[in-house]
Amino acid sequence: MEPVIPSTKIPELFNVSGKVVLIVGAGGMGRVIARAFADNGARMAIATRSQSSLDITKELLDGYDVEQRYYIMHVENKAEVEDVVSRINEDFGRIDVLIFTAAIAPLGPSLDFDEKDFRDTMEINFMGSVFVNAACGRIMAKNGWGRIININSIDGFTVNCVDDLPYSASKAAMMASTRHLAVDLATYGVTVNGIAPVWIWTPMMERRPKDYMVQAAASIPMGRVSYSEDYLGMIFFLASDASAYVTGQTFLVDGGRDAYRSFHYEGEEQKPVVF
Repeated sequence: MEPVIPSTKIPELFNVSGKVVLIVGAGGMGRVIARAFADNGARMAIATRSQSSLDITKELLDGYDVEQRYYIMHVENKAEVEDVVSRINEDFGRIDVLIFTAAIAPLGPSLDFDEKDFRDTMEINFMGSVFVNAACGRIMAKNGWGRIININSIDGFTVNCVDDLPYSASKAAMMASTRHLAVDLATYGVTVNGIAPVWIWTPMMERRPKDYMVQAAASIPMGRVSYSEDYLGMIFFLASDASAYVTGQTFLVDGGRDAYRSFHYEGEEQKPVVF
């Protein structure tokens, strides 16, 4: 029996040239991802709620010799999502890869959150991801191939920050919907996975105190917080043929924080590690 993926084809597995890649959310991480796919020959569709954000991303991708189209889309509006995704499919002829990065993160005490903030967070982060995933998933299923990647968070796994209950809850819900949609689409050649980052240097973190990221870095075994570029390897893996047998998973990419051993004995018997 021939192997499913012959070893001679390994270099071709990660090729995304000519793929139609839809990135939803054009913030700091979305822009880095968009540039990486444009660098590698993908046809780019960018959708977000803000025209100014689209303009910044468009300027960033100016000069790339790949097809680019830009769309305003409010992910919490199901009818609007279905309309915009349908237009993208008509404009490009298909949608091969969806990367959902849209999110908001209001902060506040767990016992006294603003109700509107909580509802907005669930509608944009969780329900928005489901609306976009489903709309793209139906198109991908008809084409017999597709990759859906949801940018989740370590907050979906643990109480990473004590002041972001709505965000954490929305990301945990996204993890559940990722599994459900993966099962629904599994027989159609479409995979659905997520990536759970730790703290990233993005505009979203500007609301935190100046020394917040310094203290956050101290809790990560690798000794630093992350950059959007740290996730490109996993994103390209999940967006390509290399991940054909991977679905329904949310991958922690967190510098070892989830595996961190919080207890350190510093008594006389402890010997230093020698390299």
